[in-house]
Amino acid sequence: MAKINYDKVKQVNKEIEKRKNKEFDLIVVVVNKGFSDFVVDAARQAGASGGTIIYGRGTGVHETDSILGVKLQPEKEVLLILVYRNKRKEIMKAICENANLNEEGKGLCFSMPVNDIAGINHLITKKK
Repeated sequence: MAKINYDKVKQVNKEIEKRKNKEFDLIVVVVNKGFSDFVVDAARQAGASGGTIIYGRGTGVHETDSILGVKLQPEKEVLLILVYRNKRKEIMKAICENANLNEEGKGLCFSMPVNDIAGINHLITKKK
């Protein structure tokens, strides 16, 4: 059985508490399947370190079309990008421009504050 290093756990918890609700936001981008590369490229060029892509299907206004009586449910890609709060607007602007999100039906982008976070050692180490 693995031995738990409680000192390391305490250290990580202190680091999390210091960063609580101060430094990070989550950018969420929903685009049609095949367009996530544009989003990832723009986000990286604007300063993001990466993200996570989740596959889904749309149920919005533009997804209610049908062909020969068969409803279409276009596949979507949802990107989750954790960013430093002070870079959020710059990254979102780059994403919107590169993925043409200002055009109807191309997708959407929004951000949310992150209250608690763990597992971002690569970002913490990079900043120091």
